[in-house]
Amino acid sequence: MLLDLPTAARYNSWANNRIYNALSRIDDASRKENRRAFFGSIHNTMNHILLADLIYRERLEKKPTTYARLDEVLYDDFGELETAHRENDEWYVGYCERMDPAELDGTLSFKAVGMDGDEFFSLPLRMCLSNLFQHQIHHRGQVHHMISHAGENPPPVDIVKFGRRDIDEWT
Repeated sequence: MLLDLPTAARYNSWANNRIYNALSRIDDASRKENRRAFFGSIHNTMNHILLADLIYRERLEKKPTTYARLDEVLYDDFGELETAHRENDEWYVGYCERMDPAELDGTLSFKAVGMDGDEFFSLPLRMCLSNLFQHQIHHRGQVHHMISHAGENPPPVDIVKFGRRDIDEWT
């Protein structure tokens, strides 16, 4: 990722906002319909995106990971999922904006218990945060595709659209 991390966090929040706004126009049954994606449905894919963010957040906060599976459904209720996801996006924007740039050259060490065969990682923090945002882009692209199959027009979430927006435009 070539963006600075505060910009990447703001872009991520902006793109998720646009996706959730589109998803609010789709009924719950359609959001939960198995669309043969990695995590089956739109709902479960959005759950997975949030789950991965929360796992990284626990690592950043030096807390033990409380999740054992990457397909764990955190919220069955769409409204609760959306609220939790938006709040977590705000946390990442604040985290990245407050971060001392020198911290990015440090390492983040963690054990991926149960997810990657109890594998230990020690990587540059910059790489871990870049991976976090790239992961969201990857799965958000899948959701974007599934939105069209659910009969709704998916919103543009390109980085160039984000770059062109008025500074106060978050819809």
